[in-house]
Amino acid sequence: MIKYLLIVFLISVAAYIIYVRLRPYINLASRAFSFVREARRMTADGTAQPTQRARNAGGEKLVRCASCDTWLPASRALTFRASPHAYCSQECLERVGGEDRAPRAARKV
Repeated sequence: MIKYLLIVFLISVAAYIIYVRLRPYINLASRAFSFVREARRMTADGTAQPTQRARNAGGEKLVRCASCDTWLPASRALTFRASPHAYCSQECLERVGGEDRAPRAARKV
């Protein structure tokens, strides 16, 4: 009986020593597998996302900037209730506002 206990004890000590020696590699493998798992999850989420965006963007109305004639989605345009014009950026809005204050002779035709 003691002989079997001694064999079990020696095997467990050998397994513990092997585990301690291999622990850094086991941790590295664990991190690599979790990275792959996370990448797959992000890829699965990422592939569903653009198709949904593409469907939404495909039906969106495009408007032209009143200042620089750039086409952009209506949801991104700067608009005002009192004006039918749309602007692509704050700079274009300010540019048009500056032209309104300029003398008529200096304006471009």
